[in-house]
Amino acid sequence: MADFIYPNSGLGQGRFNPDGSPRPGYLAKMYWAVIGAFLGTALLLRICDFVLGMQRQRRLNARPKSVLARLYATVTSIGRVLTYPTPPYLQKYSGLVHFPSVGRMLLVILYWCLLIGFFFYRNPIKTSSDWLNVAYRAAWLSIAQLPLIVLLSVKRLSIISFITGSSSSVTLNFFHRWVARALLLTTTLHMFYMMRYYASFNYLVMRLKTDIFMRRGIGAWCVLAWIVLVTTISPIRHYAFELFFANHVISIIAFFIVLMKHAPTYAHVYIWIAIGIYIADVALRWSLILINNVSTSGLNYRASVSVVHDANTLKIEIPLTSLHFLKWKPGQFVRLSFPTVAPFMAHPFTIASFPEDSKMLFVIRAKAGFTRRILKKTLLIGRDIEKQHDHVVATATYPVVIDGPYGGPTRPWQQFDTVLIVVCGTGATYGLSVFRDVLRDRGAVRTLRLVWIVRHYSDIITFREQLEQILESCGTDASDLPILIQIFVSDRSTIPIPSQGQSDFDLFVAHLKDLVEVIPGKPVIRSIVRSAVGEARGETGVAACGSVKLTTEIKNEVVLLDVLANHPGSDAQKCWVHSEQFDA
Repeated sequence: MADFIYPNSGLGQGRFNPDGSPRPGYLAKMYWAVIGAFLGTALLLRICDFVLGMQRQRRLNARPKSVLARLYATVTSIGRVLTYPTPPYLQKYSGLVHFPSVGRMLLVILYWCLLIGFFFYRNPIKTSSDWLNVAYRAAWLSIAQLPLIVLLSVKRLSIISFITGSSSSVTLNFFHRWVARALLLTTTLHMFYMMRYYASFNYLVMRLKTDIFMRRGIGAWCVLAWIVLVTTISPIRHYAFELFFANHVISIIAFFIVLMKHAPTYAHVYIWIAIGIYIADVALRWSLILINNVSTSGLNYRASVSVVHDANTLKIEIPLTSLHFLKWKPGQFVRLSFPTVAPFMAHPFTIASFPEDSKMLFVIRAKAGFTRRILKKTLLIGRDIEKQHDHVVATATYPVVIDGPYGGPTRPWQQFDTVLIVVCGTGATYGLSVFRDVLRDRGAVRTLRLVWIVRHYSDIITFREQLEQILESCGTDASDLPILIQIFVSDRSTIPIPSQGQSDFDLFVAHLKDLVEVIPGKPVIRSIVRSAVGEARGETGVAACGSVKLTTEIKNEVVLLDVLANHPGSDAQKCWVHSEQFDA
C-alpha cells in the first residue's frame, strides 16, 4: 500500500534514468550549474572593469588605445545598446506602470525559458508516468530556487551584488520578485501535474482525504500565492510599506514551516541553505547595528532634524564624534530609524556628506508615512527660529539608529573621461556628493558637468552648504578641471528679479555665476546627453538620480546616441549609466 500511495518516490534521487533523461533531483543541480555559470561570467566581466579602471586612473587617460581595449569597449557598448533602453511605446503608460528595461525583461524571459526547458527536456508527456515525472521535476526546481530568492533579498550578505556589480536595491528587488513569480509557476505546475496523475485513475479525491502531505502542499501553495499575487503588488509596497513588510515576514515564515512538513527530508538541503543565508544575514546586520549604535551609555547618535523653508523638506544632521565602523563612499545610503518617533520603522536615505565632514547629512522630501510623521512631530515640538534663519522653520533632536552603509556605484567615477550628473530635487544629495568626489580626486576625468532640476528657486537654498564646499574645492583641488553646474527651475515665476534688495542667498548665487548657471524651464535631456557624450575622448560616466521616467529617458538617449554613431563602442560614444530611482 505504501508503494501505491507514494509511487516513484525515488524519482528525486540519482542522476539519470535508463533512457538517459535526468532525474528530477539531478535537475536541481543542473539548475544551479547554469546559475553558477551566469554568475561566474558576471564576475569575470566585473574583474575586467576593475582592471580597466585601475589602468585608466594610473595613466590618467580614459581613451582605449590597445586592440584588446577597443574590442572590449565595442562589446560592452553593444551590450548596453541591447539592454539599456525601455521601448518607447511602453513609456506612454509609465505614470501608471513602471515597465522594466529591455535588459531586465530579457533576463526574466531567459530565466523562465530555462525553467520550462528543464520541465520538458526528454520528457514527451504521453503517459501518466510522464505527468508524474514533470510534477517531480517542478517540485525539485521549486525548492532549488529558494536560495536564489533569499540571496536577491538579503542586505549584508549580498553575494550577488558583489559578483555582478549591481549595487542597486531596485534592480535586486526586481529580480527577487520575478524569481518568486517563477517559483509560483513551478509550484503550480507541480500541483497541477500531480493532481492530473491521480485523477487519471480516479484516485484524486481519496488522495486528498487520506494524504496529509498533499494537503500541506496545497497549503504551502496558497501561502505562496498570497505573498506573490496579492501582498507584493506595487501600490501596497509603495503606500503601505510597513504593512507589506510585516505581512511579508510572517507569510514567509509560515510558508517555510508548511514547506518543511510537505517536502521529503532528502530535499530539505535547499530549504536549509535558504534559511541559513537569511539567518546569517540578519545576524551580521544586527551585530553591526549594535556595534555601531549602542554603548554602555545608550544610543551613540542623535540627529538634529530641521524643517526647511517650504515646511515640506527635512534636513537631518548626525554628528559623528566617533565613526566606529561607519565609513562610506559618495553615493551610498543608510537606513535610519527614529525609536522615539516611529519605532520599528527604518527607511533608506542617501548620504550627502563625506566621512571627513564628521557628520552625516541628509536632505529628504517629506511624503507619506515615515517621513511625514517625523516632519509633523518636528513642527509640533521644534522651536520657531524663522527670525534667525530665513530658510529653517523648526528644529528638534532625536536619538537615531544607523544601519549601513549600502549601495553606491560599483565603478569609481575617476576612471571616466567625462562625468555627467543629472538629478532631480533632493536627488542632489546623491549628485552633489558625486560631484565633490570627482573634484577631490579627478583621476582621468577631463570634463565634469552637473544638471540639477528643481521645481522652485527656493529649493536650492537647502543645499547651500554643499554648493559652498564645491566652490571652495574649485578654487583649490580642481582649478584646471572644466566644470559646469546648470540648475533648471521648472517654475519660472519663483526666480527672483535682480534688484538691490536681493537676499543673502541671492547674492550667494550671484557670486557663483561663473560656476552655476540658473536656467528657467525644464532641460532637454537629449541635447544635454549629446553635448556631454559627443565631446568625450573616452568612456563617459553618467550618474542619474530621479524618477523612473528621468532615468529611463537618459538611458534611451545614451543608446540612441551610440546607435547613431558610426562605430558603436568607439572612443567618444561608449557610455556607462548608473541610476538611482526615487520609486521602485
